[in-house]
Amino acid sequence: MTASLRWGVLGASARIFTTRLLPAFERADGNEIVATASREGADEAPYLALLARPDVDAVYIPLPNSMHRPWIERALDAGKHVLCEKPITMTAADTDAVFALAAERDRVLAEAYMWPHHPRARLIRSLAATELGALRSLHSTFTFPLGRPGDHRLDERGGGALLDVGIYCIAPAMLLAGRDPVAVVCRSVLNDRGADVFSAGWIDWGAGFSSTFEVSFDSPDRRMMELSGTEGFLSLDGDAEMPATPGWHVPGPEATSVVRVRRRSGPDDEYRSEGASAFVEMIGQFARVTAGLEPPEFGPDASRRLARVLEALRSSARQPPSTRP
Repeated sequence: MTASLRWGVLGASARIFTTRLLPAFERADGNEIVATASREGADEAPYLALLARPDVDAVYIPLPNSMHRPWIERALDAGKHVLCEKPITMTAADTDAVFALAAERDRVLAEAYMWPHHPRARLIRSLAATELGALRSLHSTFTFPLGRPGDHRLDERGGGALLDVGIYCIAPAMLLAGRDPVAVVCRSVLNDRGADVFSAGWIDWGAGFSSTFEVSFDSPDRRMMELSGTEGFLSLDGDAEMPATPGWHVPGPEATSVVRVRRRSGPDDEYRSEGASAFVEMIGQFARVTAGLEPPEFGPDASRRLARVLEALRSSARQPPSTRP
């Protein structure tokens, strides 16, 4: 079932939009970009003019992280639904504030986290619930060399690797746990502008389940995810785009892929997942949510929880390590 939305884009020169979202919008049935806006310097007039257009139903925001909250609020005040790049804001308090405003304005606000919308992500969550027993550990990595020194992610506008790609490593475990963590530990390497270019951490989700992660802007390309429980271990094959890289889990392949389950007892199994564009699926689902056809795949409660986890990890990274033996 499809739903129709007329979209505007604030920050149309953003790389994530031009390389990923623009092609997805062109393929998403019932969704049409009717207006885009970019600005030169501090002139906000192009953005404000777009928000004033009556033919724009929803706004996609791929602006630097520090600009998310003010432009989410302006879009909501203009009566628009909002799909905003992750992280939806840079703090838990700001995240609470924008979702409160969305509820007050009776508009849909969602974080543009594509992974849960891919068929393989749904398969992984199903297998975790039915084949692995009690969950024990999830390990995930997302690293790549960010070779653009002036990129906003490398300073206070973006906040570093944890805020940029941490969601891909942390949110799968968070969704599987379905609760706040009981403890977190994080250590980071900071650049001269105070943004982390490397972070690694451990999260205790309670009930014997924990996750570990590694994110980096100064390491070779690597994306992997492994999940273990008392009855089985789940791993991913490499995707067509990176066949030599097992576990390449984000955003999910457009071709058929394989999820492997190694069991404690009994035969190992391979489960085939259909391919899809997670970005196209995310846009279509957002439109259906605005039409009241279905609940969000990654909704306000999940975004709020994620914001709390990221804030706790960043706080932990600022604490000196224990000197106890």
